[in-house]
Amino acid sequence: MPKPIRDITDQRFGRLTVLGVSHKEQRPGGSRVFWRCICDCGQDAVVVSDKLRSGHTSSCGCLGKDRCIETHTKHGHARLGNHSSLYIRWANMRQRCENPNHPRYPDWGGRGIRVCERWQSFENFLADMGDCPPGHTLDRIDVNGNYEPGNCRYASHSEQRLNQRRQKK
Repeated sequence: MPKPIRDITDQRFGRLTVLGVSHKEQRPGGSRVFWRCICDCGQDAVVVSDKLRSGHTSSCGCLGKDRCIETHTKHGHARLGNHSSLYIRWANMRQRCENPNHPRYPDWGGRGIRVCERWQSFENFLADMGDCPPGHTLDRIDVNGNYEPGNCRYASHSEQRLNQRRQKK
């Protein structure tokens, strides 16, 4: 005689709310009941009873993604391969000054221009400079000076053209 199904409709398990029975699956040791659920993020999920009750499944998968993002993201500018334009500018600044294999290294690092120790961390760079206004890029006030808080600003392209060093041809 099969065991009666314990109805868990409308109960919450983590981020999942049970909507009703999805289907039953016959197995040699008995049957398994699968429940149709809605996640707090809006996605549907079908989950077997024992996984809900044990707490093994508590979302459609979004909880694991959220935990991964939370664990691996410090500042929100480099999430899962999607880098903000500010993060890319910061990384390029460091490459030009610190990587002898970078094509533009001779114009920056090769001339002795360095990135200050504090700005080796993106979080510190972001705290000092803030977000870049639209239509602006990072500019050094003294074109022969280092990348450091007192020597950097966000400038428009026309402001940067007026602040270039004169190159000898």
